[in-house]
Amino acid sequence: MEEQGMGSTALGAAICRLIEQYQPRQTRLFDDPVVRHLVGVPIGLMMQFGPVRYFTIKRTDSIAKGIYGEQVCRTRFIDDTVRAALSEGVEQLVILGAGFDTRPYRLLGLKPIRTFEVDLPAVQSKKKSRIQSLFGRLPEHVAFVPVDFRRQTVEGALAQVSFAPSKPSVFVWQGVTQYLSEEAVKQTLSFVGKTALGSKVVLTYVLKNVIERRSDIPGANKIMDAVSKRSPWMFGLEPSRIREYLGSFHLELRADVGKEHYEEEYLKPLRRHLPVFEGERTALALVTPF
Repeated sequence: MEEQGMGSTALGAAICRLIEQYQPRQTRLFDDPVVRHLVGVPIGLMMQFGPVRYFTIKRTDSIAKGIYGEQVCRTRFIDDTVRAALSEGVEQLVILGAGFDTRPYRLLGLKPIRTFEVDLPAVQSKKKSRIQSLFGRLPEHVAFVPVDFRRQTVEGALAQVSFAPSKPSVFVWQGVTQYLSEEAVKQTLSFVGKTALGSKVVLTYVLKNVIERRSDIPGANKIMDAVSKRSPWMFGLEPSRIREYLGSFHLELRADVGKEHYEEEYLKPLRRHLPVFEGERTALALVTPF
């Protein structure tokens, strides 16, 4: 049941990315020509119809206003981060809790970069089948690494494949940390902090006061009620302590962004009015010397 819950969240995020592809090109936050092949035929067909897309966004935002906006804006920020890392000579991409992430197949320049998709076996099985159907084979530059963050370590899983800790890497950890125990988060960040200097990690996190039901953000308690029925959220961080927290793992905070950044950098230049949920943020950190 837990894996089904995780799979449904991965699908939900993918559907948001698919809906974004129907925005006019001049106001679209990112291009993702692959995602429609991963969500499955019935959903892909339904999302061709504007009223269905409108209903899906409204239903998503009925839980907490701005969930859709936060999903697509964080995707844009992480895309920009990965592209920047590639231009700086990063040699490996590790996607932690990959779900239906399509970055290894759509971002220019990724093909020669060794990529590791780390996720639950059940989620990976469905994705691999659809990727193989789309491309005729599984791309050689991508390794699928099965792991359950709650019971296994990322370090142990990557040790079984061709991941090289001595090479600069960019780690993407999107929409995952809130589902884990604090110990599981610490184990993963500790491993990332021991990889090559110049490696980066970009991760999303839910505000701790949302997790603890102390937030006055509209819809915060409602979303906690909703996720408790599938895969409860357990872990959160406070923005005021994120630098100190990451620093304890030899990770230097370079950016910590949310609603305000997304509006100024992405939405206003496009003259696009899109609500963005304030209860989740995205942090970028760099591996520093011990």
